Amino acid sequence: MRKVLIIIDKFGWSYDAIVKGLTKGHTDGALSFDIVSLADNLDYIERHHTQYDLVFAVGWTLVMSKKRKHRYRQELTFLDRRKLITGIHSHRSWDEYASLPEACPPPPLELIEELSTLRHINVISRRLFDIFREAGLTNITLTENGVDTDLFVPTHPITTDRHRPLIVGFCGSTHIDKHDHLKGYSQFIAPLRELPNVEIKVLGGKGEGQVKREEMPQLYNQIDLYICASTSEGFSQSVLEASACGRGVISTRVGGCEDLITEGHNGFFIGRDLPGIKRLVTQLEADRLLVQQLGGNNRKRVLERYAWAIQGPVWLEFIQSNLPEPVGA
Repeated sequence: MRKVLIIIDKFGWSYDAIVKGLTKGHTDGALSFDIVSLADNLDYIERHHTQYDLVFAVGWTLVMSKKRKHRYRQELTFLDRRKLITGIHSHRSWDEYASLPEACPPPPLELIEELSTLRHINVISRRLFDIFREAGLTNITLTENGVDTDLFVPTHPITTDRHRPLIVGFCGSTHIDKHDHLKGYSQFIAPLRELPNVEIKVLGGKGEGQVKREEMPQLYNQIDLYICASTSEGFSQSVLEASACGRGVISTRVGGCEDLITEGHNGFFIGRDLPGIKRLVTQLEADRLLVQQLGGNNRKRVLERYAWAIQGPVWLEFIQSNLPEPVGA
């Protein structure tokens, strides 16, 4: 039996959702996984990591950090880097919020050097993969993000009745901080309330607004359309979840959205341009049949490419291919 220790940040957060998805269909009796939270189980990790054939820290910031006044440095230094794999999930973990849909700075050389010391790294979107490969990181594999299409399902049909408002959904914090600039809520989403017959619905957030994952499908099914106005994304979990619930997406050209969306078929691309976004939403409010079709097409798109039944085996292959040869083999 080969054993893999999977480290996430916190249970209930996005890394946890990813791990639940990729292990859901796991049937290899010769391979077992133990999932631990860094927030709750640091002592366990330090005491027991040597009992595992491989350690998978789902995101690189769990095993590496950069503070304002020092270089990138290793965390959890007791882990054997030769048996450690990790993932790259976002831009903002390294770009100091400089990435934009149309332009992304290269990752710092010192980060590339540190990541190169690890056994292997997976990257969750094609854009991030290309950025790091072009920067010289060679020990990387593309494993696109996935979604649980059994949990996130359409349960409430999108109506074509214009007697009710077009409901546009957004998942995230509405606080005015650096994350607000990243997500574009106050600049590009909240002002859509000014449009006739359009309603903006915020689907959870941080702190008191945080919603359990199991409750999110019900919220996605209350909207007609999902909007992502971010400066950058790796591969937005909320975009995939809304898509799996049969909702079309309008999004900036970020991360996995570039691969998910076929213009006019299951969504539309937008710029960070409020008048342009308002024009598109106004057109969609007037064409509810199109909104309904976007949602249906998006559910099909997710089932064909992003369901964990499709992506899970890709992630499992990434893990299995990095298992060291057994001692004495």
